Amino acid sequence: MKRTNFILILLIVTYNAVANVNYIDISKITKDAKLITDFNYIKDDKKYFDHWTHDWRYDVPKQELVKELKDSYSVFLSIPNKNEELYLLLGDIGDYLFNLDENPFFDTAVNNYELAIKSNPKDYRPYWFLGNNYALSNNSVKAIDNYLKAESLLPNNAPVDFWNDYAFSAAMANMPSHCFFAMDKVKSITGREGSFEIQLGQSIYKRMINVNKDSTYSGKDIWTARKGEKLAIVSRPLGIRLLIDSIWKMGGYDYANHKSMYFMKPLPIKNKNGMEIKYTIAILMKTVSDTDKLDDYVNTFVSKYSHKTRILFSKKYDRMIAYEIIDKTMYPNVGGMHGYMIGIEREAPKYPGLLLEDPAAIPNNNSGQMQVYRAQGSKKRFEGKIFYLIMLDTCEDIYEQSLSVFKTVFDNQIIIE
Repeated sequence: MKRTNFILILLIVTYNAVANVNYIDISKITKDAKLITDFNYIKDDKKYFDHWTHDWRYDVPKQELVKELKDSYSVFLSIPNKNEELYLLLGDIGDYLFNLDENPFFDTAVNNYELAIKSNPKDYRPYWFLGNNYALSNNSVKAIDNYLKAESLLPNNAPVDFWNDYAFSAAMANMPSHCFFAMDKVKSITGREGSFEIQLGQSIYKRMINVNKDSTYSGKDIWTARKGEKLAIVSRPLGIRLLIDSIWKMGGYDYANHKSMYFMKPLPIKNKNGMEIKYTIAILMKTVSDTDKLDDYVNTFVSKYSHKTRILFSKKYDRMIAYEIIDKTMYPNVGGMHGYMIGIEREAPKYPGLLLEDPAAIPNNNSGQMQVYRAQGSKKRFEGKIFYLIMLDTCEDIYEQSLSVFKTVFDNQIIIE
């Protein structure tokens, strides 16, 4: 792997991620005085190679550091009884050599960190170290994946340095909500801003774009899409994320008069006579005042139906109302309408967007030249409460099959903050 050379506007990469070597216990590797001296050399001189430098201006020649680190790697590699601590150290040395433009050592670092994970999969440090390595190599997807794994394993006394590195990785991945979360973690531990926030925090705050729920926004301004295994449709202002099969028909509407909508049309289903029947899953979203009631909102849609039953559809959300609706006057040639309307009420969470974000890598043109990119802005969530009405519009002839798809979408493919 080759180093990606880039400068990210609004996040000029001046932040130096923590030297992981500070969290390695040499006493668990060796008692040999010579090896301990080598280890201390790495710790003492880490300021030269714990990050990548575009224009080398240090008083120590780069190749001299490369030779010292390669020698240290060979010496530590020769230790016969390898454990997690040693693998972490070998990974760090490989990472430091990669920072010195010794590109083959990227794989060396990754392989050793992965061996450390195998040695102790319940330790957060290998995931942290590996995530940091990926973050500094413009692989945001793998970086965030490892940071989230590390977060799930953190001890109660997790170091502040982890959260500073977490914030940096989230910023590089254009995940501002995760970055805010990590910066706040530092302040909750120390009572003051951390090193990342001091250096780069303001540039992250400035990425956030205010939105006004009383204004009007076009669909392209309120909805974004990203391709993956499924198409991810996200509206940060409306606090919702959808995962949709790309072969479905779909579309999002403008936001106007405090409302917007998104619809999905899954593939048609054949009834017992072989007739292909279409059905629709739709989500209405409405920003409301503190005094508005979810019951009243849902009732405006279901009151016209004579056959409606309030049910317990799911326990996914705490403030939720669900109705099963049958109307034989609709779609009479295919058994009549048999659908669902589910109302959900959500207040703005502490970190809007935290459940909606995906890591975004900086494009790499592989030119070998310095690349400059402007960080994308992210719209804030509309203030206050939002009502969501999720509807299944289907018929009796394909009721069971379409309900199964609807339940899968509701349980696994819709995220409402």
